[in-house]
Amino acid sequence: MNQLVERFDDEGTDREPVAESDRPRIDVSDLQAKGVEEFVRTNVGTDRVSLEHRGSHTYLVVEE
Repeated sequence: MNQLVERFDDEGTDREPVAESDRPRIDVSDLQAKGVEEFVRTNVGTDRVSLEHRGSHTYLVVEE
């Protein structure tokens, strides 16, 4: 389940604006924590990742 998503402006929240970034974000909202760990291990070429919450979505952000 690979879903690369592009950055979007989420004006529906009270968060501070995020600096424009070209780091890949993968929507992992439908995965449980164990599923995210397995996804990173099998599909991402690095373990340098973080999670970003935006509204009701959770994104895996690949740190370069």
